[in-house]
Amino acid sequence: MSQNVSDQSPAAAKEKPHHRNRILLTIALFKFFKAAAMITAGILALTFRHANLTLIAVRWVSKFRLDPHNKYVDWVIDHTRLVHAKQLEMLAAGTFIYALLFLVEGIGLYREKVWGEYLVIVEVCLLMPLEIIEICAKPDLLRFSLLIANIFILVYLIYLRIKNAREKRHQKQAA
Repeated sequence: MSQNVSDQSPAAAKEKPHHRNRILLTIALFKFFKAAAMITAGILALTFRHANLTLIAVRWVSKFRLDPHNKYVDWVIDHTRLVHAKQLEMLAAGTFIYALLFLVEGIGLYREKVWGEYLVIVEVCLLMPLEIIEICAKPDLLRFSLLIANIFILVYLIYLRIKNAREKRHQKQAA
């Protein structure tokens, strides 16, 4: 049986078609990308936890025809000797926890849930001081770009929360 428009409830008839917030969708995709990167890092850490990292580094240097006497290449090779299986397991655990956080945030934003917005606001506010410390210690374009992206995300989500609060207040006053 087909329903006539007159058979629908008044609330359903008044509903506007839902238009997705493209900015929230973009932020959600960014969170999903970060989650995928964290999962990949965690899997790699677990994959290499019992491997001879120094031997692997030397092979990669040879494979990619890097200068083995370069001070940066030499530094990486020297530091692979200091990495132990337990450290890689802890690294993997940490990256999986971050991945879970990013996935939950992404799902919340994708579904346009207020809790998702608040979760991102809290996460960005808590981690921004650490990002700033990292930039001061080791400034580079990637860290700076991520900080700027997080600032834009934070400002936009706060703007969205304020805008929605004002709209609700106006609706209550009109009723």
